[in-house]
Amino acid sequence: MKKLVVAPCLAALLLATACAPSSQDPASSTAGGDASPSRTPAAVSASPSRTPEPTATERPTLGKPASYEEGFPYATGALPARWLSQAGWYARKGAGAEVIGDLTAFVDQDLETRDQTLVVTDSAGDILYRSPSLGLDPEQRVEPALDRVRQNGQEFFTFYQIGVPLQPGAGQGGADPVAQLIVVDAAGKAAVVEEDVAGYRPTSTHDGNGALALTATDGSLGMQSGIAAGPDTPGFVRVLNAETGTLEQIPELEGQSWLARIDGVDVYRSPRAANPQQGLPEATLSIGEWSTTFADHPSGSIVFGSTFVSVRKVDETCESVDVHTGQPVVFEGAAQGCAFQAARLPGYATAASPNGELYLMHWQNEQGVDAQWVVNLTTGEQKRIDPASDFHPVMVSDAGEVYGRNSAGDRTGYLKFPEQVVPQFDETKRDLPAAITSEGLAMFKYEDLPTYFALPVD
Repeated sequence: MKKLVVAPCLAALLLATACAPSSQDPASSTAGGDASPSRTPAAVSASPSRTPEPTATERPTLGKPASYEEGFPYATGALPARWLSQAGWYARKGAGAEVIGDLTAFVDQDLETRDQTLVVTDSAGDILYRSPSLGLDPEQRVEPALDRVRQNGQEFFTFYQIGVPLQPGAGQGGADPVAQLIVVDAAGKAAVVEEDVAGYRPTSTHDGNGALALTATDGSLGMQSGIAAGPDTPGFVRVLNAETGTLEQIPELEGQSWLARIDGVDVYRSPRAANPQQGLPEATLSIGEWSTTFADHPSGSIVFGSTFVSVRKVDETCESVDVHTGQPVVFEGAAQGCAFQAARLPGYATAASPNGELYLMHWQNEQGVDAQWVVNLTTGEQKRIDPASDFHPVMVSDAGEVYGRNSAGDRTGYLKFPEQVVPQFDETKRDLPAAITSEGLAMFKYEDLPTYFALPVD
């Protein structure tokens, strides 16, 4: 294979999804109360379709989420000023919630029947799509999986559900699980994967930026949990082509195992080298005609971005390449070592903007001092965040808006890349958005609380 010699550079770690413009004006909104939806969802549904659909301005909507309220108090903490309209809605705790473009997606549950469906809304809270109900027995089902995947620069929601129907259809067999896999694109168009997916278990190979891969099961509910992505897990047998809504065979590469699909590009790795003479064992990573060896550390040595992959070398440097071209991605500020997580707050899984162009990065400068940067991978523009500011970023939007906190965690800060490198701080702690849509709707997402979608102030 062709080997590109890549200058040592950092491996960007991913930390919080985000999207578009925002401004910071620190007023607070604190309120108590039940964060759960208070009304039973309306019994509305729409069948997925592969046929052309109306534009967003023409498309009929299906009402608003049951928990939608104007003046409904935010029951978690304090919102940044832009989202003090007090208009928004909650998604059920632990059920999953995502945003892409101008759309939100979450798993809804009827409070009476406990039926679970996928709901997709626009940024005003109008429901554009509700998945067809499978009528599953609440005691014989697996919690649905909602993921956000990326392919060829486009983002998609994927929704997988499996369980035993309360009223099995003719010829189904009373205890046979049924399943569905639904793909929704950034325009809100939904399609059901036509292949029977009851014998598969899907796993996102790279949160929010990779693909949905599937392992084979015996079709039982017992095999639908406890499987994680990685080289030591059971082999994947299919991968979702989100653009066509079909399941593809995993492409084979002699001597290599399939690891992931990043923005539509397949990534492979070799088995770990046996009986290394010294230091860490090595393995090989391959993308197209490009390949490189890396130090196969048990804690992980491969880091995926939206459009690139980085590996840690035996000498503790990193090399990073664009997955589409195999060409090196060079970061001029990375004098020593590799980037590491730019913030240490739970619940934030990516430091990339949704379009994959902007990244929050953290590495050592020429003096060996930890430095935090915002980098535009498309233009190469890089800005170091003011080192005297005590600011730890956790999310960046497509528009370059960065939110974070101080090291004590008791003040919220904000800056705008590239024109601003000195963050502005609130005097008090505010809740941090996990994502911002192109229309300014913010998603506040915490592991132990319901997700809240907050409409911006006009």
